[in-house]
Amino acid sequence: MTLFEIADAVASADHTVTITWSDNVRGVVDFLPVIDRGGWFTPLRDGDYFAATMTILPGGVGLTWPEEIDYTADFLRKIAFPNGMPADPV
Repeated sequence: MTLFEIADAVASADHTVTITWSDNVRGVVDFLPVIDRGGWFTPLRDGDYFAATMTILPGGVGLTWPEEIDYTADFLRKIAFPNGMPADPV
């Protein structure tokens, strides 16, 4: 069970994803630090591929890319707001 669901997500070739959660909070997650580690993430170094292949998992529980690269909505929210939640939804 997730606390938050993803309502919308837009991936960009610069390896960021702008996510809107179901409570209308919007944040940006930069995946480049993870992609730079290589390994499973190597195919995502191509920014166009990163943007074109991202999908929202059913029920908004997370994001996924080919090769079974998945991130849960709750974890992404923590990454987007490492210092706590924004005061007001957008």
